[in-house]
Amino acid sequence: MSAQLEFCFYKLFEIVGVVAVSGIFIVSAFLGKEIKNTLIYSFGKVFLSLVVFKFLYVLNLEKETINSLEGIQAIVFLNIFSKLLIIYALVFSVLCKEKLKDFLSKASLWINVTLIFIVLLIFEKIKGQKFPIFLHSQTSASSLYIFSEVLIAFGILVLIYMSFTNFYFKQTKSFRVFVLAFAVGEIVLALFKRKGVLFSEAVQNGAMLYLFVAIFLAIAMQRVKFLHSLAKFSTEVLKERLDIQKSFELLVEFIYEAYSKTFPRICFYYHQEDENYKLVVFRDESAQDEFEGIDVEIKITQKLSQIMQISIFDINEFENLFDCKVLKNKISQAFQSVVYVPVHRYNRLVGFLICYSKIKNFNITDELKDGLTIFMNFSQALLSQIERIEKIRNLSTEDELTGLYNRRYFIKELILESIAADRYKNKFCVAFFDMDNLKLLNDFYGHSVGDKAIRMIGRIIRDNIRKTDIPARLGGDEFAVIFKNCSKDAIEDRIKNIKQLIEKESELQLPKKIRVSCGVAVYPDDTTSLDELLKIADMRMYDEKLKSKGGDFGAERQ
Repeated sequence: MSAQLEFCFYKLFEIVGVVAVSGIFIVSAFLGKEIKNTLIYSFGKVFLSLVVFKFLYVLNLEKETINSLEGIQAIVFLNIFSKLLIIYALVFSVLCKEKLKDFLSKASLWINVTLIFIVLLIFEKIKGQKFPIFLHSQTSASSLYIFSEVLIAFGILVLIYMSFTNFYFKQTKSFRVFVLAFAVGEIVLALFKRKGVLFSEAVQNGAMLYLFVAIFLAIAMQRVKFLHSLAKFSTEVLKERLDIQKSFELLVEFIYEAYSKTFPRICFYYHQEDENYKLVVFRDESAQDEFEGIDVEIKITQKLSQIMQISIFDINEFENLFDCKVLKNKISQAFQSVVYVPVHRYNRLVGFLICYSKIKNFNITDELKDGLTIFMNFSQALLSQIERIEKIRNLSTEDELTGLYNRRYFIKELILESIAADRYKNKFCVAFFDMDNLKLLNDFYGHSVGDKAIRMIGRIIRDNIRKTDIPARLGGDEFAVIFKNCSKDAIEDRIKNIKQLIEKESELQLPKKIRVSCGVAVYPDDTTSLDELLKIADMRMYDEKLKSKGGDFGAERQ
């Protein structure tokens, strides 16, 4: 390769380097909020000065300058200083304490301006001198040059070690590739000296360009992935077959896919009773089976339940806001910070998302906050959708006035119970209740009082039977109950108690005391035909009604 062509390639690679450092500076300056918790956020703070140094380097890069022993000294100084700045900025961006990082972040502009001013002064001074500082000849280096290369080599070794052991490096493959490529360039330069300069500059500037492209594409892909996940979830959530569990599994999966690098563990808790919340969704690739087969419930403090906005906690501070034997002192060993996302419905905390981070003093970016806000808003809309679906489902099985089951559901359960009774040789009872003289109550006091009486009867029946029994309103003032797995003798006291409570409460709540008549039929003692069973219960209820002589209204009318 001719010397002229070699120089052209050399300058081209340096121009690539200028484009790369300029690109990283622009990304860190304009998209700083989106990369706030990544390595590039701290590392990119020095790229303002690097852009100036690289541009100055290319501006002074002439063939005559390189071939002149005196002229090349300033160029060598800029090249060495730029490498040292890149390497040790990367080292310190990982090793610095959070307080120092915050200070450097706030003072980054003035630090860069001061750095540029000092380097320009030194550059001009070296450029004006007529004796060698870094190179004694085209093949012989000075002790200052050797010392600088030792510093560069040491910094690269530290970076290689951190790239395989440090959390920040391990989560970003592009930085590991960049460090390894930079190291290869320095090794070639050390082995082949002047002959390896072209290859070294090509590899190192190419590594800078790769880093810029990788960062830019990562941000772009994250946004595309986020929008794709959002569209996918939106499609699923609008389907009416979703329930609480399935819905929040999809929603948490959407958040986890978008932010798993930031939050290696995400949990969603749903309200059970009082201040207790149950873990319903758990996502952690490294420990997905950690709570397999275990019901995790936590009891939260009033302080946590009153938080309405997305909040960030130190892990130890957060552990003091809830009580759970399963989790206590377990999560603090693996994580540093927590982002808490509450989900409210009618000003009541119905659930919350917990996003765990390994970053201490975690700072939430605007992009991340937008994503979690979408989760919060979607959750509220989701609960509203599920509520609506449940209401529609209930309309097909429940009586609107009393909240008891309707006739359709009652008949369905009656058939199922008869099949179970035949199979297991059990008995069950069907009890019919009928209010005496509802028509007179409506005529004397209006339908609102009649409805109140029906609601009261329905409530008393529901509250005084077992949870396994099936109460239903068949229509008008007729009620029925399927007493599962029992005999007539077993429910006589219960029915008597229901009738007494209705009389007692009606005397307190209604203008006139009311009574109910009841008839009971037993399967299979009375019959094995369900139609006959209902007729028998109905007839026995009418027999009792006739004996009661119409109740108070009948007597009053007479």
